[in-house]
Amino acid sequence: MQSQPCLCDQTKTTLPRTHALLPTSRLNSRRFAKQHQPRLSSRNRSHTGARCTSAQPGIGAGTSSSGPQQEVNRRGPIVSDGRDVYWPQSFKEITEDAVKAVIAAIEKGHNRLEVEFPPLPTSDTNSRTSDDYIDANVRLGLSAAGMINAINGKRIHLLVPDRAEYVRSYKMFKPSLDLSDGMLTMGYLTEGRKGFMGGLSKLFGNNENAVASPGEAAAKADMYICVNASTVELVDIEKYVAEYVGDKPIVLWNLELDTLRADLGLLGFPKKDLQYRFLSSFLPAFYIRQREYSKSVAVAPYIMNYAGALFREFPGPWQVMLRQDNGRYVCVAEDKQRHPLGVVKQTLMQAMGLDTDKKGSPMAFFRTGYRVCSCQAGSLAGILASKLEHASASLVPECSL
Repeated sequence: MQSQPCLCDQTKTTLPRTHALLPTSRLNSRRFAKQHQPRLSSRNRSHTGARCTSAQPGIGAGTSSSGPQQEVNRRGPIVSDGRDVYWPQSFKEITEDAVKAVIAAIEKGHNRLEVEFPPLPTSDTNSRTSDDYIDANVRLGLSAAGMINAINGKRIHLLVPDRAEYVRSYKMFKPSLDLSDGMLTMGYLTEGRKGFMGGLSKLFGNNENAVASPGEAAAKADMYICVNASTVELVDIEKYVAEYVGDKPIVLWNLELDTLRADLGLLGFPKKDLQYRFLSSFLPAFYIRQREYSKSVAVAPYIMNYAGALFREFPGPWQVMLRQDNGRYVCVAEDKQRHPLGVVKQTLMQAMGLDTDKKGSPMAFFRTGYRVCSCQAGSLAGILASKLEHASASLVPECSL
């Protein structure tokens, strides 16, 4: 398997236009590329039955992956129909897009939001430590808070899980907080809480260089951003929302909720009903989940690697994006409902021209297996989610599953 591609890393290579959507390994076999040239002109979506449009707006501008003609189309505008092409050049651009999506969702009345994207380049994950991801999420959260404050003047309170991490992060980012004149503040999920857990959190860390009373800053805040929380701390987020946030906007920033939900119900973790009573009320405003796959073929190069991402940017739909050689992500499918990961893989395989197994054949079954997709139309989970949404529309604006 190749290392997972990063949205911010592109190889500035010049490819023939006829091979623009083929992975690098397939360029070694001209005969295979000619026989299995992907057809993306109609954005075929047999899985979702949604509307189809062109998927190659940026490629038609030129044959090179760089140049002024394609620079105009490398990211595309934010529209309700979603993006045809997404090609950010830095994490700053990704953060700006996430902030725009969050503000658009707040203007529509959604106050519980989720933002998810890789906080660091995924090409060198083996050399990264947990502190690197913790610091990157705090840095990106503060950057997003500054952008939101510059746009609408809201006072933002950034939350970390406990006091020990709060003291460490506060010392590290104190200059940035001081420059905000009190518009950007930091705190932790158990701040101001009485009882055993609240007193225990004060035993860890040093009070030096920490704000005297972060609870006061929390009460004055207009908006909250939570970072770096784990599964066991999801309960603390729920309690914090009930105590401080109320109807104010709160954003769960890069918590990897999809991973945290998998631990619910296990020994030592919160119960599964936390998803239904609390986590399901959060709307994914900006979401990028990268995926990479491979498939064996009978001709050279024998192993075909392809990659893409599940993407959403409010108010746009959920989109399946295919990654090109130059790092550009091109939409090949979209739907109002979220695509299960099995459908994402199948859609990317069809877009690459690798879906060569006959439907119902043993090989097709061995590749896909027996899949059960939750929260789809007609399924029991989907019916229950729909009834829950209609019964409490004010509390659960949109199911995030």
